[in-house]
Parts: sequence; C-alpha cells; structure tokens
Amino acid sequence: MENYLNIINEKVNSLQWEDESSEARIEFLRVSANGMKIKDIEEDLFFKNYSIQKRLTINEINNFSTLYNDGKIKIYGEENLIFNGPAFYGSFHIGPYMTIPILLALKKITFSVVMDDYSFKRKVRYENPDINPKTSGIDLNLKTNPDFLNAEDTRSIFKMIKNIKENKSLFSYLDGNTTTINNQKHSLNVKCMNEEISAQKGIPYLCHLLKIPLIPIFSYREDNLIKVVIKKPIYPLEDRNAFCEESLTKCWSMFENVLKEFTEQYEFLNKNIFVPNDNILKLSELEFKEADYRYKFNSQLYNFYIKGDDYLLFNNDSLNSLKINKGVYNLLRKLHDKKISINEMELIEFIPNKKFVEALIQNQILI
Repeated sequence: MENYLNIINEKVNSLQWEDESSEARIEFLRVSANGMKIKDIEEDLFFKNYSIQKRLTINEINNFSTLYNDGKIKIYGEENLIFNGPAFYGSFHIGPYMTIPILLALKKITFSVVMDDYSFKRKVRYENPDINPKTSGIDLNLKTNPDFLNAEDTRSIFKMIKNIKENKSLFSYLDGNTTTINNQKHSLNVKCMNEEISAQKGIPYLCHLLKIPLIPIFSYREDNLIKVVIKKPIYPLEDRNAFCEESLTKCWSMFENVLKEFTEQYEFLNKNIFVPNDNILKLSELEFKEADYRYKFNSQLYNFYIKGDDYLLFNNDSLNSLKINKGVYNLLRKLHDKKISINEMELIEFIPNKKFVEALIQNQILI
C-alpha cells in the first residue's frame, strides 16, 4: 500500500496543471471551481489532494480482503441494514465508494447494482478476480452477487420487480444518472452547500413504485481507516412526488455534512455538479457603463486554458468553456497579468467589432 501511495504521488506531481496547455488543466479548473463553492481552498494543494484521493479507489478494491482482515474498514449503523426484506441502498461517489457493494455482499445482502449505460459497460471493475483472492478467507462471490442492471434499458424494471418479489435489494448512486429516461421530468433541484443540485428522481421513484425503503450509505477515508456509515431507512410516502422531494432533500442534506468535511474525496468535483447561477448574466445585461468607464478582466469568474490550437475561457460558475481567438486571448491575458484596465474606445481599437466588445461585457468577461 505504501509503495502504491508513492506511485500515486509521483504521478500527481507530474500533472503540471499550472500550464494552460496541460492535459490536467481543465480538470484542475473544474475541481477548483467546485471546491471554492464548498469551502475556502488553496487551489493547487486542493487539486493535488483530490487527485491523490481519486486514485486510491481501485487499489482499495483490489486489496479489499487485506484491508478488511486488518481492521482498516469500520462500519457504523450496521443495525440499519434490512435482512428480512428488500431495500434500495443509495450512496454517493465520495471516498472509497466502490467498496460499499462489496461490503453489502459480505454482509449477505442479496442485491442488484443499478447502473447507467456508461458504468454498465465498465462493470468489469467490480468483477476483478483480484478482489477476492483465495487466500483472503472472505467468500464474496461477486460473480453472482451482486448482478448488474442497466438503468437506461427499460427492460431492467421487470428484472427489478422480479428481484423485489424474491426479497432481493437494489444498490445505486444517488448522484449518478440512474433514471430509465434521462430528461428534466426525472430530476429536481435540491439545496447543497447554499448551491442548487439537479438531483435525479430515479431511485426514490423506484422505491415508491416497488414499495421499498431507501437507505443512504456514505463512505470516506479518515485516520487511515475506511469508514462506512449506514443511515436509517427512509420509507415511501403515499404521494410519490412528495416522497421524491423529501427523500432526496434528506439524503443530500446528510451528504452535505460529509462533503463539507471530506471535500477532496468527492470524485465528481470534475463535473457540473451545481446548477449555474443564471442571475449573473441577467443582471449584467441591464448594466450600461459610461463611455470612459475602464474595464478589467474578470478573473473571479473566468480562467484560461489551451487545448491544441484552441484558446478557451473557463467559466467558474457554469463550468462551461468559451472559445476565443489568439488575439483576444493575448489581450485578455495581458489585462489579467499586468492588472490593466481599458475603456470601451480603447477596446474597439484592439477589437474592431463593437458587438463582440459588447458580448465581452455582457458575459462579464470584462467588468
């Protein structure tokens, strides 16, 4: 394990995310932008820690038996597991999240893992024979338990119903795409870290349809231990929409406490996890400055990166990118590096396109 940590550190130190043309640059920008929405961070150190944490997961699975036998895995709330009936166990992509289905199997919970199409095609990660070496003394039987269902295949619902009738449970991730039809009708916005998350309703919808409880599970690394926390079951309400909203709000509220403390362990920091604040652009479109107003580059909202021959601006709020030409890149880079401000007439001298200048202002690239 120590040797593996050294290999991880060497790999992470070679990423060179400060270089705008580095392959790691866009991930650095995404992770940093999300991290700053959660707590005060030092970007370089935060991204380094995130990169290390992310690379621990596969090693933990491959060495699960050793970790378990050495007492490195602690379970809290084991009394909340349901052995005499089916349930839907819902987790998040934080910490050693891939060890949770192994632990459920170890505790003799019979279940199916519900996955989106992308994960379903990569399920071989869970079937790695190295997970269950013969010398471990732990018979996980992962080839038959759990099995795997593609949530984006509508035929899977019939398999789920059959499993529930046979007293089998389900497992999936609440922050993943586990709805059978992926559109806005199957999501709702919930609060997390004073931001909005677009949460998929697929899991609570299935709980309501199948009349089974939702049991949240969280995992994180602390004090050289893998800690797994199993929360109390959330039972379906009569009203389906009310249950979806209430259960997701409860789960994300619980997750918020874990996320705030172990932020670097959240693998999805490199994704658009927060709903962008549309009010920023709406307000700016109503503001018109005096002709002599001096604009500066908005380094709070935008950052630079280069991909091949393309020059791009990264938006820290929406996590989207805007392609610009090299001339505009050089101008904005100079304004940023030398902390120069410039009025509209001077801008038009450099960029002889008034509409494009107005777009820079309206999109708050210049403020």
